[in-house]
Amino acid sequence: MIGSGDTRDPHRSIPAWRAALYGSSFWNMWLRRRRPETIIRRAEDPVPGDAKLGDALFTGSYAFQGETLVSRTQPVWEPDGRGTAWLEDLHGFLWIRDLRAAGDELAALHARKLIDSWLEAYAHWHPEFWRIDILGNRVAAWLLHADFLLKRADDAFSQRFHAALTAQVRHLAHGARVPRLAYRPVAAVRGLYLSGLLLSDGAKRLQQARLLLPEALQTAPGRDPLVSPRPSECVGLLEQLITLRGALAECGEESAAATVTPALRETASCVSTCLLGDHQLGRFHGGVAGDAEQIRRFLNACRDAGPGSADATGYRRMSVGGTTVVADFGLPPPAGSSAPLSFEMSDADQRLIVNCGPAQPMARATGTAVRANGAHSALSIRDSDARLRRDQRNPMVTAERRPRADGEEVTGMHRGYEARFGIVHVRRLALTRAGRALTGTETLTGRREHPFAIRFHLHPKVQPLGGEDSRSVLLHRSGRVWEFHFEGDAALSIEPSVYTGSGAEIADTWQVVLRGRYRSPVSAVTWRLVRSASG
Repeated sequence: MIGSGDTRDPHRSIPAWRAALYGSSFWNMWLRRRRPETIIRRAEDPVPGDAKLGDALFTGSYAFQGETLVSRTQPVWEPDGRGTAWLEDLHGFLWIRDLRAAGDELAALHARKLIDSWLEAYAHWHPEFWRIDILGNRVAAWLLHADFLLKRADDAFSQRFHAALTAQVRHLAHGARVPRLAYRPVAAVRGLYLSGLLLSDGAKRLQQARLLLPEALQTAPGRDPLVSPRPSECVGLLEQLITLRGALAECGEESAAATVTPALRETASCVSTCLLGDHQLGRFHGGVAGDAEQIRRFLNACRDAGPGSADATGYRRMSVGGTTVVADFGLPPPAGSSAPLSFEMSDADQRLIVNCGPAQPMARATGTAVRANGAHSALSIRDSDARLRRDQRNPMVTAERRPRADGEEVTGMHRGYEARFGIVHVRRLALTRAGRALTGTETLTGRREHPFAIRFHLHPKVQPLGGEDSRSVLLHRSGRVWEFHFEGDAALSIEPSVYTGSGAEIADTWQVVLRGRYRSPVSAVTWRLVRSASG
């Protein structure tokens, strides 16, 4: 589903006095101080649902973030062992479109039962599931599919539905303020905008949403080409922008819809740039790979927005002869991992070189945090994280794409180790020979000597076997073989690693590590991954 993988918990930043206010009987009375609002118009959901997912929900199978929970008798709203993003998807209710795609009255009845079950526990403010981004998603889902939910519903459910919807949009209007829009602002503004357009007393919320929309769109990819957003976060943003633009256009807000189009275009371009050969996302900054079918549906739903810039963010993608490489040559997003110049690689639909993925499952299972830099296929100095900051006069990270007659080449530089260790790192990646060879050159320059490690985390289905000498290793996956070998002053080792999946599962795997020592004024290591002629 739509969530983003590991995320911070912004609800914890709510001041204690505000949490006490929201949890009080006074606040509950204030939210319900007048008669419930009514739905005065409807808007179509431009994102198609998935009937297969709807059928699964109907049978009590809840699949989010690549992880499935089966509860045949009743929904479990806070199950043990589920990550933040899984719960965000569940309580965001955007899966109603999938139930609707199942297409019959039984699906609508089941959706109403799920809403009633949710209202028994969460009709009043909750510190997590009334967070304004989750609340915005839920309001949007209920409004876009109100005709499906209310058709043939009895009066009692209709009254409960409108009362709960009204209380939530009033809280949303209170919480949607510029100082509080730092986290997923488009989700909040979408819910606010839809409530202003579609509900009877929405005039003030509509004006509020119009004022907040430009601020919210500033967080979309492309506004700052130096930053690499979490790819899986962009999938959720893509869905929000598609539905927001569609509703605005349908309800006569053509000018506002036009302002959404550039953000939609660049977000779609960012998602496309970060796709590997399996049509899922690179797992940068603790994100997840996502669902290939869902991503395809979202991208198809916004094709009319036009093509965006492939280099609108810090990510660079090369795809030649069925081999795909995605590299992060930008500044990290807020709360992102500090592992600049990391990359992932796939051979057709099979991943070879990966990042470790979401860190929260690892921490929950073992009590050990995955080191940010060490959990990525990147270079580290003294096993430390790079420290990056914005510097307009002397950029901390740069990226350059160069054409080649026999393939593609990208080069990135970062200065995240300069302040502490006096070292600048340059990584050049060249994908050549019809995608059969990836060559990387790691160049370190500076004034101090320090040990370094270059890590290549392997997908759990990749088996490393000894090569012809101490400078090579063979990587086997599903009958395909790639030879890894290197040149330079370093030593090769095969070491344990972990791979945290989209859900809570953790798989043991391996990593190829090149360890050496930087010696002033320059050190360079060149490595190559060459596909076997029989692979």
